[in-house]
Amino acid sequence: MSNPMVESQEWMESGVSRPVSLDRSFFIPVIFTLFAAFFWLLVSMGFALLGAGKIVIPSLLGSWGWLTFGRIGLASFLVFSYGWGMNGGLAYALYLIGKNAQEPFKGSGYFLCSALFWNLAIFIGMMAVLIGDIPSLSWAGWPDFVLFLLLLNYSLMNYWIVKKLIVSGNFLRNLSHSYLLIALLWFPWAVGSLFVFFHWLVIRGVSFASMEWWFNEGFLHLWLAPVGLSMLYDYVEGRNDQRSSSFLGWLGLILFFICSNFASASHLVGAPFPLWIVGLGIAARLLLILGAVAIGIDLLQRLKKRIQTSKQNIFSRYFLIAFYCFLIAIIGDGLIALPPISRLVHFSFVEIAFLVLFIYGFYSFVLIGMAHYLYSNYFRKPWLSETFLKITFWTNMYGISFLFVFLCLGGIIQSVELENAELPFSQVIESVLPYLRGAGMSATLILFSQLTYCFLLLLMSLMPVEKEGIEKNEKNLSRSI
Repeated sequence: MSNPMVESQEWMESGVSRPVSLDRSFFIPVIFTLFAAFFWLLVSMGFALLGAGKIVIPSLLGSWGWLTFGRIGLASFLVFSYGWGMNGGLAYALYLIGKNAQEPFKGSGYFLCSALFWNLAIFIGMMAVLIGDIPSLSWAGWPDFVLFLLLLNYSLMNYWIVKKLIVSGNFLRNLSHSYLLIALLWFPWAVGSLFVFFHWLVIRGVSFASMEWWFNEGFLHLWLAPVGLSMLYDYVEGRNDQRSSSFLGWLGLILFFICSNFASASHLVGAPFPLWIVGLGIAARLLLILGAVAIGIDLLQRLKKRIQTSKQNIFSRYFLIAFYCFLIAIIGDGLIALPPISRLVHFSFVEIAFLVLFIYGFYSFVLIGMAHYLYSNYFRKPWLSETFLKITFWTNMYGISFLFVFLCLGGIIQSVELENAELPFSQVIESVLPYLRGAGMSATLILFSQLTYCFLLLLMSLMPVEKEGIEKNEKNLSRSI
């Protein structure tokens, strides 16, 4: 029986292009997972905006116990990481395998079923966090049974993907496949380790805190970062089966793979740990800077070449902004770990600023660029308004920029005033409050951008298919933003 195929243009190539096909058995689970990702993104930003409002107006919804600042903050963080970040990454993983597959995805139904239960587990976990079932963790702050459900469904979704990546051998030739394989294999190993150590009575107190930072740093640099870099490398590699054998690219991958978890020890400065452990974490952070610079040099040349061929369209803008955010976030995060700087900015909003730049500026931008490409090619319909698409891009970019700047400035003032023992703590809070208001307004810009994009996506999915619209959409794919 013949399988319906969805023809799409090459990934941002112009001129004479060789069309590629992606079987609907791949596209349907990919689009479903992306829709779920955007839904959780809006939920996360809603919680984040409510949290920003509570910083400015502490009495906001104060009579609702399940919407206290601590609960909605953790719920926003977890929903963003697992709902938006991991749903989008899994959709991309399936796309990367499917575009080179020679046969339909026989496990499409199992993947969809596991994806459905994965998102159901996220919803259950979110409600559990809101009612107060919160362990003393951040990135793994789910109740035990929810974390187990996530691990189970993740393993069911990724078994076939990992098998295809290993059997094909592309991870030995393409950096996009190598980064993706690292991310897919890291998560079950890390979560399984958490289950073992957190239920082992020996791991308590400061050891528990070190394990938490180990997982946090791994989630950032061994899941989100590899998936985002895989998208960037897939973008620059194009659809010509170009092999990426750059020495700098592989050097960056090796440094990230080896040093990411060790870098977590830099957060333990001031804690009752041997100095050599903290020093090892700082050294690992410096090596991560070296890895980021190597990746940056390698990617910059390829991005320039791809941007020239793609005529500065919307895809190139998203990927280019994500690239620069990645460099700034990794280099800045490494520099503030140095003892002279860490002595001032540790536990301040400066650290949060670089974290926000990494997850919102780097990962979210590259994921939105990939999702925009897939939506355009799946629905084969024109977007309602190019002007609105421009608005979503620029408001998102300015929102991220202002959010980063306000948090940095507020963190610097916070650090300087906390060094003055004569200043009352209330005065420090009053000094920082205007910058927090600015950060809240910036978050509102980001939420507006994402709501607008989701509204345009909903309208495009409901519009009837017209031949003229398809032709217009194909032309818009290569037009400048």
